[in-house]
Amino acid sequence: MTPHILMLVITIITLCFIGYCFLFNKWTIGAFIAVFIQSILLFNIRYFWQDKPFGDAFIHSFDLITIVIVIIFAIYKINKAKSSE
Repeated sequence: MTPHILMLVITIITLCFIGYCFLFNKWTIGAFIAVFIQSILLFNIRYFWQDKPFGDAFIHSFDLITIVIVIIFAIYKINKAKSSE
């Protein structure tokens, strides 16, 4: 299995888990943990398997899209909690 395919599989699994948490209002913190674990796994693949420099592997693993997804999800959950009060 090539590293690109493995990274794609990890990303798809993470997105499915986040979608599950988002759609069925399950374990909110789990979505954040999943994104963090995914970023760590992608970093390890890029740094150790693809031999990318530390900075490049870090920047491409912990990217802006991950942060944006986490912020949007948090805002959604906060708004939903306020509306149910």
